[in-house]
Amino acid sequence: MQSQVEEIKKKLDIVEVIGKYLPLKKRGRHFIACCPFHGEKTPSFTVSSELQIFKCFGCGKAGDVFTFVQEFDNIDFKDALEDLAKMAGIVLVKNTQLTEDERRRKRLVDLNYQVAKFYNFILISHPLGKPALDYTLGRGITLESIKLFKIGYSPQNPDLIFNYLTKLGFTLDEMVASGTFGKSNYQGHRLYDRFFDRLIFPLADFRDRILGFSGRLLPHSQNQNTGKYINSPETDLYHKSQMLYGLNLTKESIKKSNSVIVFEGEIDLISPYQIGVANTVAIKGTAFTSEQLQLLHRYTDTLILGLDSDFAGNNAARKSIELADSMGFDIHVISLGDKYKDPDEAVRADPEFFKDQLNHTLPVWDFIINSAIKSHDTSTIRGKKEILSLVLPFLVKIQNSVTRSDYYNKLAAQIGSDPSAIAEEANKISTTNFVPSGRSPTPVGLNDLTSKTDRLEEYLLTLVISSKKPDLLSQKVSAQFSFSTPRFQNIFLNLTKIEDEFDPKKFADTLSPELSPTFNNLYLSGTYLNIESQARLREIKKTISQLQSISLKDRISTLSTKIAQAENSDDDILLKQLEVEYNQLLSELSKVQSTKA
Repeated sequence: MQSQVEEIKKKLDIVEVIGKYLPLKKRGRHFIACCPFHGEKTPSFTVSSELQIFKCFGCGKAGDVFTFVQEFDNIDFKDALEDLAKMAGIVLVKNTQLTEDERRRKRLVDLNYQVAKFYNFILISHPLGKPALDYTLGRGITLESIKLFKIGYSPQNPDLIFNYLTKLGFTLDEMVASGTFGKSNYQGHRLYDRFFDRLIFPLADFRDRILGFSGRLLPHSQNQNTGKYINSPETDLYHKSQMLYGLNLTKESIKKSNSVIVFEGEIDLISPYQIGVANTVAIKGTAFTSEQLQLLHRYTDTLILGLDSDFAGNNAARKSIELADSMGFDIHVISLGDKYKDPDEAVRADPEFFKDQLNHTLPVWDFIINSAIKSHDTSTIRGKKEILSLVLPFLVKIQNSVTRSDYYNKLAAQIGSDPSAIAEEANKISTTNFVPSGRSPTPVGLNDLTSKTDRLEEYLLTLVISSKKPDLLSQKVSAQFSFSTPRFQNIFLNLTKIEDEFDPKKFADTLSPELSPTFNNLYLSGTYLNIESQARLREIKKTISQLQSISLKDRISTLSTKIAQAENSDDDILLKQLEVEYNQLLSELSKVQSTKA
């Protein structure tokens, strides 16, 4: 197995692999992008073709091509191995041994696939599904979409699917564990299908594995007192907070357009999909979770909200917008005006109108201001108060202070008020629940550094390592300065011993396992040092002077203490020696500081 891992690594270039997931840009020796694992607007995610590693200087995630695929796709090592082997064109030597947990999860995925297949067959090909099929087609969903999205119907008689699954070898315990079936407290604890007599939408993850289901009540259903929609309960596979409906079919379109249109429900997504609007997902309501946004951030940084027309008054929607803004998303809204209540209705009635609105989306803050002003009278005190109560909770959470100030001014103009009064009212609103954004990139500076000397030595070594000829530059620096931090000292010493031309991968292999992460970090952080050769030499000279200055000041401080002790002990000989040394250090410090200047 290990040999095949190495074979895959040799055949695949990490830059090409990650480039399939992210839009990488060349910078110096390396490639950069906005990190897919945390929200950011300034790129801090770095990939090295030479070292075959990646590192994010914002959130700290780092590793090789296997680590990236595992993290990005949220899969285990075995699944990553299979995916990368396919990319590399390598046939794996199968290891048939699965852990009990892996076997159980695989069985549940297989079971869900068979359940979806059964429901889809009943809807399309069985007389029991005819009323549900007529309803679905009547809603404008085509037979092609029914097949593509694997839409189905759960018949009222649950014995049909129980018998089907039992013949395939699935146990009652597995059926219950899937979440689709429950065990009744009556009738001898028989199983029941929680989705019976409902239109079924399989819920697949972005890897196209069906993890759960959503069931819609039909107009002809007898039990009209239950919820219009029900979802699978939380299971080993299905977690509602991580689910984005349709992403398995739309992720490539999202990447290509660098935007995603977010709808509330399955049909709201399917209708635009049928007219060629494919960069879409549905979130089952108006509330985003951080997991959903992190997942979308892997594909795009632009959100276009296609929610119901009254979503701006929804508290859950407001929290979602705050969260998305804090994660660096550019947020827009499709405005349907007063013509249609939701995207499905707009697409079915006037697809050209919908497409035109999609080409003229509003920034979310403009949409919120416009919606509030449309609903309240700006000529009355009460109307203005209502507008402020609706709009300001959104505006105070805008991350960018300039953008926030601009919208305060825009709101003031719209309601005929003074901008300073708007700002004063905004300051009264508590922001204690504000969601902090991802950390900005720290291209130079490890998180565990504890002193200014550590930081400067790291910076100096980064300047050397990221140069065109680090082996030659290290020789020049060694004549002027000696590192005191052990890990930097050891790496620098190895640099000075290089006899052939510097090769970062070969050099990293010569280091001990304890030093390799430090070198990798330094080498990648050099990406963010946009500095020419002569400027680099000046920066090195300046940094060495700063380090020498710190060292001399420390020595002078220590001597001051010793001089005070010698004066107290009346040791004139020692005192004279110390004063001579003290004056020498002051002279050296003066020279160093003049060099810095």
